[in-house]
Amino acid sequence: MVVAQEKILWQEPLMQKSSKRNPRPVKRRNRYAKGKSIMMLAFIVGLTGAIGAETIQLTVVQGAQVRSLEKDIATIKDQNDLLQMEADKLRAVGRIESAALAMGMEKPAGIVYVAGAVPAVKNQKGAPSTQVATQPAESKPTALNQFLQKFTSFFASTQR
Repeated sequence: MVVAQEKILWQEPLMQKSSKRNPRPVKRRNRYAKGKSIMMLAFIVGLTGAIGAETIQLTVVQGAQVRSLEKDIATIKDQNDLLQMEADKLRAVGRIESAALAMGMEKPAGIVYVAGAVPAVKNQKGAPSTQVATQPAESKPTALNQFLQKFTSFFASTQR
């Protein structure tokens, strides 16, 4: 079978075959579907609001706790400063001297020098010793000890 083809020229406008369109049929939704959507939207909005309110409440509570702790820190720092001032007053040489004189101690007449080398303390078995052990007389002092003795005696003589 042979069929003839229709010839279309490029200058001719194309015409639609039908001027009427078939309208789409409107789908009827179930009347509960609209209610479900509204309920779902309300649930999501409520959940988001509850999370936001809880976050704000936690932030406010934590902020109040931080401010309270900062006040406590400031109070403790002030107390620490007052205690430090009181400790400085108690450590003052003049106060210690007057307290010693009030206890019946006497002030030394001249300048007292203390030797620079402190002998080692040896502990007895089981009980701590309050006595200082002396070095044996037979051992020779090392070069470092001799230098330190001369060094300290030089400065001790310049202060007289």
